[in-house]
Amino acid sequence: MLPPVDDTDRIRFTASMDPLESRIDLPDETDYNASFRRMGVVAQCFIHPDSIQTHVPEPGPVNSLRRLRRDLQARIALLPISSETCSFLMAALTGDRSWLTPSTRDLFSLTGIAHILALSGLHVGIISAVIMIMLFPLTAVGMRRCSMLISIGALWVFAILTGLSPSVVRAVVMATIFLVTMMMQRVWSPLNALAVAALLLLVFNPSAIYTLGFQLTFLAVLFIIVFARRLNPIGYRYPILRAGTMSLAVSAAAMLGTGIVCAYHFHIFPLCFLVTNIAVSVLLPPLIGGALILLLLSYAGISAPWLGGIVDFMYSSVTDIALWISGLPGAAVTGVWFPSWIIPVYFILALLFAVWLWCRRAVMLYAMGIIAAFTVLWWSIDTYHVSPSPEAYITRSPSETTMLVREGDTLLLYTTARLVRHPEVAERARSKYETYMLRRSISAMVPLSDGAIHGSTSRCGDTIFTSGITILFVGDNTCLSAPVTPVAGQHVHYAVVCRGFTGDICRLAGSVCPDTLLLSADLDPRRHDRYCRELTAASLPHRSLRSSPLILRGCF
Repeated sequence: MLPPVDDTDRIRFTASMDPLESRIDLPDETDYNASFRRMGVVAQCFIHPDSIQTHVPEPGPVNSLRRLRRDLQARIALLPISSETCSFLMAALTGDRSWLTPSTRDLFSLTGIAHILALSGLHVGIISAVIMIMLFPLTAVGMRRCSMLISIGALWVFAILTGLSPSVVRAVVMATIFLVTMMMQRVWSPLNALAVAALLLLVFNPSAIYTLGFQLTFLAVLFIIVFARRLNPIGYRYPILRAGTMSLAVSAAAMLGTGIVCAYHFHIFPLCFLVTNIAVSVLLPPLIGGALILLLLSYAGISAPWLGGIVDFMYSSVTDIALWISGLPGAAVTGVWFPSWIIPVYFILALLFAVWLWCRRAVMLYAMGIIAAFTVLWWSIDTYHVSPSPEAYITRSPSETTMLVREGDTLLLYTTARLVRHPEVAERARSKYETYMLRRSISAMVPLSDGAIHGSTSRCGDTIFTSGITILFVGDNTCLSAPVTPVAGQHVHYAVVCRGFTGDICRLAGSVCPDTLLLSADLDPRRHDRYCRELTAASLPHRSLRSSPLILRGCF
């Protein structure tokens, strides 16, 4: 938008509100609006940039601090570093991940280090360490409490500056409680601090509990607190060696808590996460610390290209290690799918495992074995059995008409969109129907080209034949010029009237003679409603795809 609109700006606009509804056309389809509904969002609208009438900054000191992020991003962009390092620092220091390329996101997810792209406790810990080092002169002259108070203030400024995300607020609250307990000479309790952080977040934003960021950050820290010390194989007799292996234990504990949630949502589980996380734990502190020093020198008007080269080397080392790990055979398990009820069962098993680690009671292991065996048996008994028979769907996309046909382990795609938009339609379908494909072991989505034959499905022009059903897609007025017989001897079961047809609907029905006329969701709303009235008046069988998709299952 021009002028650019920030999330701290107040705007006035004119738009039409539409209800926030689910438009699920296929089983297990990704419902992008489900999370919004859980958070209380009930309507949506599209805002044209030209309709914005007012553009003023939102008042208040918090919004004034948040507006400084744009200046911080400008400073980072001017640092003597490469564009790849700049994109990473935008995410790691300001929380803006829009600069990252999809290939970088996929690489870091595949190797189990995607958490460094989102602001979290690791980043807050590094930043707080840098702040404490800078304030060491105050500590050296006996002003320890003053340096701690300044550190707390700086951390909260950072949290506000980056948008008060759940992971950052959680880390800053815990760091604040830790520093306050040190100043008051009280006993530090990580679990109590974690509980206080969750309580504060939910008091001010109760719907945050439904967000994935909230769940992941609290699960990771909770499992680190409960499991990390017990998973460390080195005892307290060897403090140096124990400190070195603690990074392994922390990474394993965090993955133990968040791995199943990430696998459920993103359908991937990295197997080599320990190796990459060890490298990150070594390289990330000097990387972010050097970037912070570069920023401070930039504000002082000093350029340090040599330091920028070091920061570039650190980031390139992280990406090189991630690329090497991703190239190893079996680096990650992709295409992971399991039903949602597995997640609570998993956390029950994790609870029993934690009790065994701390109490060493054999009965906990027996209980884990019984629950795990019962879970595997229940899953295999056909509760979530999916029929292998063919399935066909005509979806309700408002921009084009799309048909999907499942033939074995292949999903066939036909669309009335222009040829240049076919890759866009296919990519959108892969994203929306990913869970559908994984649950049915569908290995590929294949465009159904003209003349192609796949099992019981074939295409001839704009006519699809699947399992004995003939479906004709009408996107222009050529069908009105002469009677239509797509293939000699074939009867049209469904004629789908799509965008582009502007003729007489009753004449089309007489020309094609289908069993049922289907009015596609991409038709102009007024034309769609007029066709409905005309077909009803003529007592012609018809159905609108605006309200529900066409679903054909089995042998049709």
